[in-house]
Amino acid sequence: MIGVSGDAQATSDRFRASLELPFALVGDAGGAILRAYQVRWPLVGLARRVSYVIDRDRRIRMAYRDQLNPEAHASHVLHSLGVEA
Repeated sequence: MIGVSGDAQATSDRFRASLELPFALVGDAGGAILRAYQVRWPLVGLARRVSYVIDRDRRIRMAYRDQLNPEAHASHVLHSLGVEA
């Protein structure tokens, strides 16, 4: 699992450490990854909460968006991977 944030890498590193996240968090201050996966809100430009499940062949198998309920978002994604939250 890899997280991507629109913040600078140093900010992402501090956030990851503060929550003791068990996965890498990549800072994408330039927005290249966010643009490639089309996760910016139109007009506003802020990043949306989107999770992709990408298989070993680099194909997107699932995309899930949920801005309002981070717990349900995480639970849904973990369930799609066969992991109980």
